[in-house]
Amino acid sequence: MREAIKALIEELRNTSQIYQFDEATTKQAIILRLLNILGWNVFDINEVKPEYSMAGKRVDYALLVNSHIMAFIEVKKISEDLEAHQKQLLNYSFQAGVKSSILTNGLAWWFYLPLKEGSWDQRKFYAIDLIQQDIEDIAQKFIDFLSKENIQSGHAISTAEKIYKGRIREIEIKKNMPRAWNKLVSEPDELLIELLGETLEKLSGFKPDSEYIKEFLKKNLNRIIISDSPQKPSPSPSSTVQSTPTSRRPGTVIQSKQVYPKDFPPDGTLCKFEYKGQVYEGIIKNGHLHVNGIGVFSSLSSASVAVTNTSRNGWRDWELKLPNNTNPNNTNWILADTWRKRRNIV
Repeated sequence: MREAIKALIEELRNTSQIYQFDEATTKQAIILRLLNILGWNVFDINEVKPEYSMAGKRVDYALLVNSHIMAFIEVKKISEDLEAHQKQLLNYSFQAGVKSSILTNGLAWWFYLPLKEGSWDQRKFYAIDLIQQDIEDIAQKFIDFLSKENIQSGHAISTAEKIYKGRIREIEIKKNMPRAWNKLVSEPDELLIELLGETLEKLSGFKPDSEYIKEFLKKNLNRIIISDSPQKPSPSPSSTVQSTPTSRRPGTVIQSKQVYPKDFPPDGTLCKFEYKGQVYEGIIKNGHLHVNGIGVFSSLSSASVAVTNTSRNGWRDWELKLPNNTNPNNTNWILADTWRKRRNIV
């Protein structure tokens, strides 16, 4: 099973026309083939039920074991942004009492536990990207979450719940850490005061009294309070990118001797990506995409992921404006995927 999954992924990665797949082609060329490898009889409607009807609405596939719905799969075409469809799928899943649901465009696979608490994103316990992620890990996760054997035995749900609990723990810690810090410095207890006093004594040779420390914290409170509102980066209006960008999102570390993809845009290429009304700008330098206020990335897709926090195909997100030394008459922007295809035409 594992080797068959890996072979399918390798085939898809080498299929140049994959980004033009419509929904029907995505289902036939990717979804059903993968389900078949994972042990599902795709020709048995009592096992893989297409166009499952519920309250006048339809879900693309319902996976059944002994007439019980074990999972819903909703499929969109490969170019589709999945984020706009998760609410609808999870509402259907919740109403039907289905414990597991999957939203996919063939390349990106989002796995949910619809009956858990939290926002839609919190119920999404895992995401697979067929293009970007390690192929061994992809194969294992498909087996863990979607194989008939693991879904039938309940192992898929138990594995998913462990991941979900870990994510919820991480989310709650991240959300409440600023509040904990702010409470500590605005209402200092004796332990903090004693620690500050001992540290100052080691540095200066003198230990202040507790009232001095309390007054110091009070006077500087506005400088040490941390905002618990998430800050979104504001891209610079200029297309000139700083050589050492400040990044609050995970960029790719530049390796001086890295071999760059041969079809990557040339140095000096201006790049832009509009997402949810915000335009992100960047430039290709040293074989990497430098995005204003975001970071440095070795691929367009990794830059898209950093901007959107979703799995995406960056070639279909970013527009390019090639440097004048490549095309002196160039004044137009071109979709990166279109540029790549034209370049590869012999």
